Amino acid sequence: MSAQEISVKGGFVEDSLLIGQDVNFWMSASYPPDLEMVFPDSLYSFAPFEFSSKTYFPTSIKDGLAYDSTVYTIQSFEIDLVQYLKLPAVILKGKDSTRIETPLDSIFLTELAPIVSDSTKLKTNLDYQAVDRQFNYPLMYYILGGLILLTITLLLIFGKRIAKWFKLMRLRKRYEQFSEIFNSYVTKLKVDPDPELAEKTLVFWKNYQEQLDQVPFSVLTTKEILSHDFAQELEKPLKAIDRVVYGKRVQENVFQDFQQIEDFTQDRYSKKVEEIKNGK
Repeated sequence: MSAQEISVKGGFVEDSLLIGQDVNFWMSASYPPDLEMVFPDSLYSFAPFEFSSKTYFPTSIKDGLAYDSTVYTIQSFEIDLVQYLKLPAVILKGKDSTRIETPLDSIFLTELAPIVSDSTKLKTNLDYQAVDRQFNYPLMYYILGGLILLTITLLLIFGKRIAKWFKLMRLRKRYEQFSEIFNSYVTKLKVDPDPELAEKTLVFWKNYQEQLDQVPFSVLTTKEILSHDFAQELEKPLKAIDRVVYGKRVQENVFQDFQQIEDFTQDRYSKKVEEIKNGK
């Protein structure tokens, strides 16, 4: 291998830089195509510069030589007025390798403000300057994590109380809806004791009572309902309502029988509330 066949060059594209500004350093090499050559990657130390990105151009073969080239985008946060850089290309040969560096190149730091001396006077500028606003994602994650942790803690401590509160709220809402509609039916029966309206009111009551007591009132006969000990007090009003509904007999005081049923339901509702409060 002739050293004259291998050439490594490089240098800054720009003449000057600003602190933190992207500048470019180009690097090229020509070598026999039977050799393997590598350029620095992102893990290489570009001190005093910091690596930002690179643009690699695929190897080309011309006149019996291989040509590689790469442009590195780098930044500097140093304040030296002149900064230097050279980069190595490495020829791999089994366990050995040969390192060939680009010539040392320099770039000048552009100062945005003159050196401040004791006689320098500062000019106050109170004009509003628009700046880009960046969303603070780390802070958002901390807040979300804290809220999740707080929620879990509250559920562990107050979970049963919260569940009990929701259960009571649903129970009350259903009862209030039932009571409003049921009372409207009873009011109508007081004016017009129609057997069909009485049947409709009875079915409505059975459906609600079934949901409240978890007993299938909607498919039970009066006799089957009365077989439950807690429903014994319904014997008189239910039998009176049956005579109106099934006998198609107009009974002016049927609304009073439904009022007795409503008293029963209100009592069952109150007991259910106490059961939930006591954790049953």
